[in-house]
Amino acid sequence: NNFLIMKFLVIVTSLILFIINPIKAIDLKIVYIDTDKILNESNVGKEIKKQLDSINKKNVSKFKKIEKELVEEEKKISQQKNILSKEELEKKIKVLQEKAIKFNNDVKINKNDLIKKNKNATEKILISLNSILSDYASKNSIHIILQKKHIVIGREDLDITNKILDTVNQKIKNIKLQ
Repeated sequence: NNFLIMKFLVIVTSLILFIINPIKAIDLKIVYIDTDKILNESNVGKEIKKQLDSINKKNVSKFKKIEKELVEEEKKISQQKNILSKEELEKKIKVLQEKAIKFNNDVKINKNDLIKKNKNATEKILISLNSILSDYASKNSIHIILQKKHIVIGREDLDITNKILDTVNQKIKNIKLQ
């Protein structure tokens, strides 16, 4: 939704610039950047992905162990169903069901926590990237920087992704996952 509003504003601003001042529009300097590449290929982006993968791997390992224990407990209950009284069997089944519900909730919570950490880290990178782009635009007299994914055709020399990637690697060293 915010993206559509931003895209609309960029288009409207460009049109106004071209309509109101067509001679000056020729002097308008527009470049583009691949933000996905910055997020995925920058050192900080790779480090965040590595940390998230590590956390996810630990979670998967932990939950596989718990799942195995629940399956074993279910087999044990199943083997005891002819031995146990009806009340005792129902009690054990109820306890197992509660454990299964807690397990599913824990998996969901951990998954959502990982998504939240990724989102927060990405936002921090984008905030820093915005500052870097502002500096770059002022130093190089650039009027508009567009995202590459919204460009149908663009000259290669207008792509500033690699220049910005180098700057990001120099300026953003570390972002803590929260």
